[in-house]
This record gives sequence, C-alpha cells and structure tokens, in this order.
Amino acid sequence: MPIRLRQLSLLVLIVLALALPSAGANSLSSLFGGKTSNKFPPVEEAFPFSVELISPQVIAARWETLDGFYLYRDKIAFALPNDEAEIIEQVLPEGSLHDDPYFGRLHVLYGPVEARLRLDRPLPDGALLQAQYQGCADAGLCYPPQTLQLTLTGSDVTSAGASSPASTPVPSTKPAQGGSGSFQALLAGGQPLLMLGSFFVAGILLAFTACLYPMVPILSGLIAGDRHRSGSLRSFLLSLVYIEATAITYAAAGVAAGLSGVAIQANLQSPWVLGSFAGLFVLLALSMFGLFSLQLPAGLQTRLTELSGAQKGGTFVGAAIMGALSALIVGACSGPALIAALAFISSTGDYMLGGLALFTLANGMGLPLLLIGTAAGRWLPRSGPWMEKIQRLFGVGFLIVAVLLIERLLPGHLSLALWGALLLGCAVYLGAFDSLTPDAGGLLRLRKYAGVLLLIWSSLLLLGSAGGGADFWRPLHAFTERSGSATMQASSLRIRTTAELDTALAQARAAGQPVMLDVRADWCVYCIQLERSTFPAPEVQQALAGALLLTVDVTAMNDDDKALLQRLDVFLPPAVIFYDAQGREHPEQRIVGFLGPAAFAAQARQALNGGSQPL
Repeated sequence: MPIRLRQLSLLVLIVLALALPSAGANSLSSLFGGKTSNKFPPVEEAFPFSVELISPQVIAARWETLDGFYLYRDKIAFALPNDEAEIIEQVLPEGSLHDDPYFGRLHVLYGPVEARLRLDRPLPDGALLQAQYQGCADAGLCYPPQTLQLTLTGSDVTSAGASSPASTPVPSTKPAQGGSGSFQALLAGGQPLLMLGSFFVAGILLAFTACLYPMVPILSGLIAGDRHRSGSLRSFLLSLVYIEATAITYAAAGVAAGLSGVAIQANLQSPWVLGSFAGLFVLLALSMFGLFSLQLPAGLQTRLTELSGAQKGGTFVGAAIMGALSALIVGACSGPALIAALAFISSTGDYMLGGLALFTLANGMGLPLLLIGTAAGRWLPRSGPWMEKIQRLFGVGFLIVAVLLIERLLPGHLSLALWGALLLGCAVYLGAFDSLTPDAGGLLRLRKYAGVLLLIWSSLLLLGSAGGGADFWRPLHAFTERSGSATMQASSLRIRTTAELDTALAQARAAGQPVMLDVRADWCVYCIQLERSTFPAPEVQQALAGALLLTVDVTAMNDDDKALLQRLDVFLPPAVIFYDAQGREHPEQRIVGFLGPAAFAAQARQALNGGSQPL
C-alpha cells in the first residue's frame, strides 16, 4: 500500500527532530507550530498511566489523560512478556472519530480512559504487563509511541510514566455485586437510552421498599390541605412538583457527592438535621390535630401567594419545599444504582451523565407516588366534617414520618418504645378505653375493635422495649432467644479507624483467616434489612463460620468514618467486603444493597474461598 503524503511528512519531521541536538519532545514541539517546551507537558504527565489486577483474571489499565490531549484507540496494545497467561478479551471505549492531520480519520479517546483485559487463567503475583500507546495534543503536538512494562502485584495499583514506574494510589471504580456492577457498566457503555431506562426501572423497584412509605403521608397531606383542589388535574400537578423537587435535590446532592468524594446524603443524616426535621413533622402533626394553626408571616405569605397562586397548604411552592426535604428520606436508601452512579461520577468526573442517572432514578421512585397523589385528589373529601377526620389521619402520618427520621439516631429499644407510644395514642383516639352502649352501631364497634388491637400491640411493643427488644414485628423475641444477627454483631470486631482496619487485616492474613467486613449505618435501610433478614439465616451463619467478622459503623459520619469510607472505596453503606485467607480482596464479589440469605451465602462461600467455587 503506498504511503500517504501526510504520513510521509510526519516521518520526515520525526527524522529531522531526532537529528537536532536537542532531540525529543521539545524539538517536536518547536517544529509543530513553533510551540515552546513549556507549552506541552512530558508524556508521563500528559497521559498518567496505571494498571491494577482487580481479580486474578481481570486487569484494569487506566490513563488519566489531561484536557486537550487524546490517545489513538488503534495504537493501544497489551502483552504478557513472560506468557503467564493469554489475553482473551480487550475492552476499550469506542471513542470518537477524529480527522487527524497525520494519520487520517481515526478513533481517538479523550479524558480518563480505562481498558479491561480478561485472561484465560489467573496471573501469579509479580507478573509483567507490557503496554503500548500513543497520544497527541489538540494544539498540534504528537508524542512518540510509548512502550512500558509494569509489575502486577495482588490488587495493588501500579503507576508509571514514560521512564520508570512508581506506586501511587489511583481511584478505581470497583465492580460490586447486588446490581452495582451492571449499573456501572451501563453508565460507561455509551448507550444513554438503555442507561436511563434501566435506572428508571431501578427507581420503580426502589419505590416498593421502605424508602417510599414515609413519603406517602407527606404527599397526601399536601393534597388534603389544598384549599384550591377542584379535581385530579391539580392533584396531579402538585404531585409532579413534589416529585420533581425531590429528584432535582437528589441528583444535585449526588453530583456534589461524586465531585467532592463525600457522601452528601450521609451527611444529611446527622442528628441535628434529622432531629430538626423530625421536630418539624411533629409540629405539622399537632397542627393537623387542631392544637394550633401554623401561619406564615404576612409578608412572606403574600410573596408565596404571588408565586404559587394559592394561599396555604397545598401550594406549589410548599410542595416543592417538602419535595426537597423528602430527599432526606430517600437518601437513607442507598441502593446499588445510587452507589454505582456516585462511583461513576467520582471516577470519571462525568457529573452530567451521573446526575442524569440519579434524576431518572428518583423519577422512577416517584412514579408510584404520582399515581397515589393523583388518586388521592379524587377520593379525598374537600370540605365538611370528614375533612377534620382526614386531617387527623394525616397528623398520625406526620408523626410516623417523625419517628422514622429520629429512630435512625436511637438505640433499637428506644425506637421500639416510640412506636409503642405512638400506637398507644392511636388506640386512645380510636376509643379503646371508651364504653359502648348496647345500641352502638357497627361502625363504632369496628372502631373500638381496632383501638383494642392497637392497645394490645402497643403494650407488647412497650414491654419488648423494656426487655431490650428492637423488632417491631417480634417485640417479645428478646425474652425468648438471641437472634443470629445479635449473635453475629456480638462476635464482630468493631473497626473505628484506618489503623485498626490495617491491624485487623494483617492479623487475619498472618493467621490464614478469611475476613468479612460489613460497612453499615443505623440510617441505612438496606443495612437494617441485611441485619434482620439475611445475617441471622442458618445458611449465612454456616457460610461465615471460621471467618473473622469486622464491622465499620458510619452512623455518626465523623472524620474517622469518612476516612474509612475513602480507604475502602465505599460511598454509602451497605457494603459487604470479603478478603480470602491470603488477605486479598475480590472486588467483583462485593455485595452492595440487599441480598437474600441464599444468594448471600453462595456469594460469601465463593469470596471467602478465594474467588472460586468451593469443591
């Protein structure tokens, strides 16, 4: 094939540059447009390169390319010089077509680039990886091709420039189980419609967890208090404003978390924040009960009236404010999709795509709320004696929200006591202690019956709380036997600092003992589900037999907690991390979100056995 004129010109220029006394990149920069040497950084600074053996058969190679520079996709190649294994798959981003002045139209890769290499068999520690690549600058400089050899050791990250390798901690997006890995792949896959659709479906599924429950009385209370409600259309619009305000706040907090590396959602679970909003919902409930009337200052009420076209309760401004505050409640549900989006934003800096994923996720969660709010606008009464009873009902709903917020900060037995006190009050209002006349109607008798049931259950809750119980559905369980979860928590070693973590892992490695590390928080919904449903199961207890159990509790989110999260590469709990007997973590076996006992036990056995299925 004849050589193109542009390729020949480039070859001549390179030869001339090498013949000059000061050969190299500086000479090339002077030839291309008269650029000085300080205009272009050295190749190792323009394309910082690192490799990581993220599992025995998967290598991640990364270039943290500077802005204004790009890599040629077809000039990236890898090899294993000592033939310890064979590369069976090389996955690279598609990149974009670029009309290069020297090589014609080629695919180039801008920004951070990651290549995934899959091997036909595990690599031993100390294996060598050879990498070839070439990059250029938009300003006109083309660097010579680079060939590097780096050593792969365990799960450590090895970095290199153009000359000598040096070890440096480069953040990595680790694949995680429980759905997080697949969501990260969707984000990085370059298929926006598929990505958004998947996150929307994930949001709908998330809506049917405990995350949604407190939001139902909030939205319904807004609609019940709307004096200008005339039909389903206004209720639909109020619901839509509430949901979009929640979604925007959620996405903004997620983007801020990804860009800063700090979990904003977790910071919003602080005692001051949760306590303040729990108090707000108590005031709203007391107002619903008729103890007093909440009234804004006249000047502020006038301005809000002008903005919303309404007066009080059910205004669009009020719906937006309550929607933004409801992001507090959603923030406790850190599922795999949320954590994947946060990790994607942090590792790539693509806050637009990550924020859009979070916005779509929140809208998926809001879809059932939209249907509930629209239906509530049709069946809720608009005036009359029934309205007062409906307000009392939503007053109870606001108290439930207050307890849900504050129980994250309290020991389990105190939370149980709050629920008991709340149900006891409901029993009193339903007439549990009232006398019925012989001619009482069926409705009054049914109300009395419901009140007595609540009285019995609230008494059991208060009794269970006095005995140290914490389970709403089994309040007396503490009097019969200790649960598997309590037993596991009692035998688990609490890790408070990174130094304690290093010591515990080193001791386990020296003893040849596998490790399960549980990252949890009291305000984390999925953490509570794991502790109540998964950890006590016999198959899980059997799978973890012989393993050292470590717990990192980040409820307080103090400086030590944040340092541990950063060290473990965890944005939000829950995260269950496994280390085999040699002290190696298997990132692909991480568990994010909730897994049932059978799936958890199977994954734990595989991870603690060194990442392979036991014989």
